[in-house]
Parts: sequence; structure tokens; C-alpha cells
Amino acid sequence: MPIGKKITPDHPSGQGASDHKNPAPEKPQASHFDLLESKYELSDVIANTQTLNEIQSLISLKKDFEKVFGEMGFSKTHRYSKKFIVNFYGPPGTGKTITAHAIARTFGKKLLLIDYSEIESKYVGETPKNIKKVFDFARKENCIIFFDEADAILSRRVTNMQNATDTSVNQTRSVLLNILNDFEGDLIFATNFISNYDPAFMRRISKHVFFDLPDQSSRRMLLEKYLPLPSRGLLNLEAIAAEITEGLSAADIEKMALLAAFQACAAGRLELTADDMANQAQLIMKSKKENEGAAPITTTRIVSENYVKDQMKNQEGVISA
Repeated sequence: MPIGKKITPDHPSGQGASDHKNPAPEKPQASHFDLLESKYELSDVIANTQTLNEIQSLISLKKDFEKVFGEMGFSKTHRYSKKFIVNFYGPPGTGKTITAHAIARTFGKKLLLIDYSEIESKYVGETPKNIKKVFDFARKENCIIFFDEADAILSRRVTNMQNATDTSVNQTRSVLLNILNDFEGDLIFATNFISNYDPAFMRRISKHVFFDLPDQSSRRMLLEKYLPLPSRGLLNLEAIAAEITEGLSAADIEKMALLAAFQACAAGRLELTADDMANQAQLIMKSKKENEGAAPITTTRIVSENYVKDQMKNQEGVISA
């Protein structure tokens, strides 16, 4: 099968009679991207002290570049590179996206939010081309690329390749590795699963910042942010932060506050009680624990040596093209 040939679900050979009458719906081509104005500032980021300190050090990577390589003499001992490639990792809902927006505003740049599913193509060899378009666009617009859920593209390469899809996945990651070697712009990855990253990508990332679940102080600040004054009544926010919200993320606390308000309204009240908050917090924690306990589905692929050699030859042909 030629690389790049169209494949339809009903006709694996691509020769089905229905190709012209009922073509499969296409995903949007990755030739147009929307730039986002930052929604947040650094003051909007609520996180643990360690994370906030690490975020400040990220700003220094950009702001103090000339001082470090010039006045401090590090151009003599380290490769002179202005690339800003960082990675945010940690549990979901802990402020990674908000921080990406805040950094973009701090740098005076727009944010290019990339969802891998939007640039992934069903045609073998097309996804790497779409990846290249992303970086070409970012260079032209001088913006910050933000790859959310980056483990989808930075995960470990397939070693037991069974079909053209496996080859395409490896090809995409190889192309991205080469792009990162020469890229001198600004790029932020974010993931909940850093353990899935390929070590080759880990080496090309300048700095990793861990976003942990909020500590008690941060949880108190989040409660103040998401609970309007008229709704608080006699709530003891310090006690709620200490006893009820432990283990919740920032996104969880935002959701808890809103759901607790609806619970109060359903009971005929316009002020929240600690019971409203505790009930919603317990429900959120219950769903999270059940989700974490779900057994992952895995597949083992075993192929012949000749098959691997054939696929790698095809892959080399696409990359050289």
C-alpha cells in the first residue's frame, strides 16, 4: 500500500465504489490556526509556593537570557540558544492552562493552543506535515505554542509495529524531535501523565514544572475566589479549606462551589452551609477515586522482523520526501 494513499473505513483498499458518492468526512486541515489573547495574568495563578517559585524561574529563562549568556559568561560553557521549551505536569485541574495564558501575557505574545486530535490525520504521512505547519505558523506570528495533553504526541515510540498506523506514529514523533532540535521559539507542553513521555523528548525540554494539588493555603484562596460574598453566610472558609477540600484540585473546588450553590437553592436557601460544601466535595472525591481505580486496557503487538524492516523503509521514504 503506497504511503499517503486514502483509506476509507468500508474499503481498506481505497477502491470502494462509494468513495465518490459518500466520501468520509474530513478533519479540518491544519493550515489555519486561531491565536488566543491571554485570559489571565500571573496574579490569577493560585498554586503552592514551590510551583509559584518555579513559574517565576521560567520567566527568568526568557527575561534574563542575555545576562546569563552575556554578562555571566555562560555562552562559553553552554550552547547559545534562545529556545523556551518547558513542560507543565501534574494532576488535572491544577492550573497548567491558566499559567500558560499568564506566561503568554507576561511575554506580550498570543497563545497558539494545539489539540493533537485536530492535527492528527487518517492519512499516513500527513500528521508530520501538519506538525510542521504548526511550527512554521508560530515562527511567522511570533507566538507561544501550547500543546495541551502533550502525552498524546510525546509518548514513547512504538517498538512492536504491526501496521502503517504504528509506523506513522513513530514517524510523527521522529519529525517532532528534529523540529525541536532547531526550534528557537516559545513552546509549552502540558500533561497529566509525564511518565508516558519518551526520554528523547524529556532531554529536549528546558525545564519541567510540577503542578501539585493545592495545599491548605491555596485552597483557602480558591474558596475566596469561587464563593461570592452573598453566598458565604456564616461559612468558616479556613475550616473548609483544612477539612473538606483536601485532595481536591483547583478545578474541583470551582465545581464544588457551584454545585453546592445549586444544592442550597434546591433546599430553598440563598446561603451555603458547610454540609452543602462537604456533600459536593465527597461526591467529587468518590468519582475521582472510582476513575483512578479503573483498570487500563492494554494491547500487545508482535510482528515479524521482515515487517518492521519494510515499514521502516516506507517511513524513510516519507520523511525524505
